[in-house]
Amino acid sequence: MVYNKVEQITMIHGGQLQEAKRQFPHAVMPWIDLSTGINPYAYPFVPISSERWAELPNMQDEENLRKIAAIAYGVRDENYAAAAPGTQILISLLPYIFQAKQVCILCPTYMEHIKTWQQAGVKVYQVKSLEALMRFGSQEQTIGVVCNPNNPDGRLFSIEQIKEALVHFGQFNNHFVVDEAFMDFEGQGVGKLLPHPFLTILRSFGKTYGLAGVRLGFVLSNSDHIQKIRQMLGPWAVSGAALQISQQALQDDAWFLQSQQQLARQVKQLDQLFLRYGCKVIGGTHLFRLIEYIKAQELWSYLANHGIWVRKFDYNNQWLRFGLSHHQEWDRVQKVIQGYFELSC
Repeated sequence: MVYNKVEQITMIHGGQLQEAKRQFPHAVMPWIDLSTGINPYAYPFVPISSERWAELPNMQDEENLRKIAAIAYGVRDENYAAAAPGTQILISLLPYIFQAKQVCILCPTYMEHIKTWQQAGVKVYQVKSLEALMRFGSQEQTIGVVCNPNNPDGRLFSIEQIKEALVHFGQFNNHFVVDEAFMDFEGQGVGKLLPHPFLTILRSFGKTYGLAGVRLGFVLSNSDHIQKIRQMLGPWAVSGAALQISQQALQDDAWFLQSQQQLARQVKQLDQLFLRYGCKVIGGTHLFRLIEYIKAQELWSYLANHGIWVRKFDYNNQWLRFGLSHHQEWDRVQKVIQGYFELSC
């Protein structure tokens, strides 16, 4: 089914603990925020010297980071990579990088992709399958957008499936955007397909490394688009601290592997807990899980009253998305979830 999403949407994101505290002033303290898809184990970076904080970002550091990011994301050359203060700003720039009459987005997904094109006055279509998306690719001046893996359900397309869609869009000189914000731990990125005249990839740093406050993201594309994006962002777009921290993190393979294994164990624990009580695990990634439960709104309120903040969705009142807790918080999370289901039996 294809339909035109013309009305403006109300944005609800994860986090926002102040809103949780406002809605549930008598909740059990302290709050545990499971509403985001951010690694609960922040990368233990070497502290930044005070001199670095006082200086403008070093251009050589940015150049080094682009080289490191290119290697980390499987891209052949740093000229195909640009750093930005978060992936979100890159999403906001997309309508001004690519000229389009319409954009087709595989949904449900991260809603900022819809919002940013609507605000730019571009007609937005939503589809529910990759095949439907490819049919749009034959229409003049169309941009295709896929989040892979998808947020919130973790739907993951293979490299071959993405390549097939890209070939279809490219035949008609249409651009294809793949948002790989949650790809790092899944290991199926399509960076190796670059350089390609019709492919742009977005990657997030803060989610994987548990450092959302660093505000760092990357765009991977052909060199002409990268040059244009860097010009739009201007000099010193990324802070000196972000440049230093990310260079450390992106080269720390041992930490990455350890974190990936730890998260995989916790994902399994969470899935087993919900399956035990008859909930359907829709899917997810190493950083979040999506469940379907007929009384999801009741469960959401119960959790919030017990100081656990999870993500609900206006467009599906039977879905809840759970981020992962730090292992020190797991006993409390588990006991609260068990308590709800034991009371409801």
